Amino acid sequence: MDQTMERAGNFLPRVDDNPTGGNAVDRRVVTLTAPASAAAEQYRSLYYRLERMRDLRPMKVVALTSAMPGEGKTVTSVNLALAAARANPERRILLVDADLRRGGVAATLGMRNKTGLAELLAGDCEVRDVVRRFNSTRLALIPAGVTPEDTAQVLASGRMKQFLKAVREGFDEVYIDLPPTLPFADAAILGHQADGVLMVIRANVTSGKAVHQAVESLGGAPIVGCVLNGAEVHSAPYLKNYEKK
Repeated sequence: MDQTMERAGNFLPRVDDNPTGGNAVDRRVVTLTAPASAAAEQYRSLYYRLERMRDLRPMKVVALTSAMPGEGKTVTSVNLALAAARANPERRILLVDADLRRGGVAATLGMRNKTGLAELLAGDCEVRDVVRRFNSTRLALIPAGVTPEDTAQVLASGRMKQFLKAVREGFDEVYIDLPPTLPFADAAILGHQADGVLMVIRANVTSGKAVHQAVESLGGAPIVGCVLNGAEVHSAPYLKNYEKK
């Protein structure tokens, strides 16, 4: 897997010439749909905060999760990975949808969720069959694929460990969209194998108790910060004032 992953990282042999498949990119992917917006600027700021952290510690693999479903972790993962790809076009950036229960990365980007990580871990295909490049960007991505019978067992398998080892060697930055933490064991399984974990929190929705429980359930995974999602724009009025000048 190592050699094929390295080849995928360098050349991205499987390029989806029609990535949208007739579907539009989700409007919440503001790094594409509204790159000059305050929201897009926040994703860029998040990325550069991670860059500063990388100056202090190795952090090639970053995983994103949330306490519960519906908090925006997939949209955050997509926007962050796209911000990384645009900020450093010379780097090899990979976005992996590891939410095998309810993968949403492909749909968010308007792409078809055909063969993906689930089939790769099952041994049904090769890396070149699952790695795609999004449109004209340098962002490579691996969709979730078809939900397996026992997702926790698949994610805890030796194949998954081998896969993570391979992507570390084949790419410069890897972003992984994990399932929500509280309903499933999946995030705890993979969180420990990442260099850093971001917890996405929905403003005015997620309770402090739920966040605390989610952090506890990750059991010592390297949580590097939280992302407050869905906050009101007026929380940054200085940016709106600046844009008017």
